[in-house]
Amino acid sequence: MTPLYDAVRKYKKCKARFHMPSHGGKGRGLYASAAYDVTELSFSDDLKSPTGVILAAENLAAEAYGAERTLFFTGGATDAVQTALWSLRGKRFAFLGDMHVSFYSAARLFSLEYVRAKDLAELEQETFDVLCVTSPNYYGETVDVPALAAYASKKGAKLLVDEAHGAHFAFSTRLPESAVKYADYVVHGMHKTLPVYTGGALLHVRADAYEDTKAARATVMSTSPSYLVMSSMDYARDLFQRKGETMYVRVLDAIAEVKRKYPSVEVLPNDDKTRVVILRKGGGKALAAHLEKHGIFAEASDADRVTFIVTPYNVRHLKNAFRLAAAFRGVNAVTENLSHLVGKMSAHDVGVYPPGVPLVLAGESFTEESVRVLMENSDRLFGTVDGKIVTK
Repeated sequence: MTPLYDAVRKYKKCKARFHMPSHGGKGRGLYASAAYDVTELSFSDDLKSPTGVILAAENLAAEAYGAERTLFFTGGATDAVQTALWSLRGKRFAFLGDMHVSFYSAARLFSLEYVRAKDLAELEQETFDVLCVTSPNYYGETVDVPALAAYASKKGAKLLVDEAHGAHFAFSTRLPESAVKYADYVVHGMHKTLPVYTGGALLHVRADAYEDTKAARATVMSTSPSYLVMSSMDYARDLFQRKGETMYVRVLDAIAEVKRKYPSVEVLPNDDKTRVVILRKGGGKALAAHLEKHGIFAEASDADRVTFIVTPYNVRHLKNAFRLAAAFRGVNAVTENLSHLVGKMSAHDVGVYPPGVPLVLAGESFTEESVRVLMENSDRLFGTVDGKIVTK
């Protein structure tokens, strides 16, 4: 059942379009999907305050994920994070472990009070209203969400889980359990692991928080959401709700077989087995470049790792990637020297993208360790100005 996708698909038959977007609904190549790129019309509902097919699609997504209420976003998980934090403004937040830069951006935009902690021990003497944590991380590693939910409850706090990279968990019993069952707020970036156009994201909330969160979304989000993105979300949810279990059996079995066939390729042990991370000390970037020469593009690479997001749509190519990795012996090229930054104060949040976790926040000083990581990944930094790191 795909109410939003069906409504947009039927509109392809219209004879004349005198509305936005102004490409006219026809095209080839890059514009092949233009016929389905519409705006708020009599049949297509309004994401700012949905009452029709968008609301129906959101409710079906809530059912599929086991959530009380679900909200759509087309500006990525960042919009979902900022909406959640704006709806909770006035509260004190605890950011546990590595958090995406969108959390710090929201804190700065909304003048939120927060404390950072590496582990629960650092939070024992702190008071807070909302505990925020990332699970899974960029490399498929999860935390004990049920235990954190119990901890937050004991503290009298809400639990917000950035599960952006785990939108597929709900569709297979062989994948980690989704945080939706335990957390008060859960963020999903559907486009990261499901067949959804870039920007498709979800925010799952408790029923008693729905009205405030919906109002926050209308404040934070663009007034021009993409119907292509929303329709793909509706379609992907339906497809994986019906066939996901079977598809992921095939995917996970294939991944296991590839690992068995190429034991010399070291892989990071993690919880989400569809996130395959090849470990190559001192040769991660070189290996990724080698794979690209053979037409294989990984999600990301750093000095020691190459990360793959494996789905039903690309799993057949994983064997070739491992075959090439097993034979490759290259090392990384010399990196840019940034040692002059040690001890200086950063003017901006600076880190490596992806995964988008700040290594140094604005106003903090660069350490030898943070500079080492930045040097190893100088080709994909965020927080720079004209490609340069700015200090105060």
